[in-house]
Amino acid sequence: MTKRTTIEIDEELLDRAKRTLRRGTARATIEEALRLAVETTERERGDRRARQVEYLASLADRADLGILASDEMWR
Repeated sequence: MTKRTTIEIDEELLDRAKRTLRRGTARATIEEALRLAVETTERERGDRRARQVEYLASLADRADLGILASDEMWR
């Protein structure tokens, strides 16, 4: 699905992006930039989630989870 829209854009930045991304048109450049932004963000979130899961899995080695879950923890 595509949507037609009008935006004001920094032409110098667009030209730099065209060269960097090796795209010939504004549309192709913007679509590639959006694709890269989404993929990068999704990959970073996945990496962060994996690190969090790994950390949580290691908590049993670092703390007594039974105490943390008990009333004793809050005395």
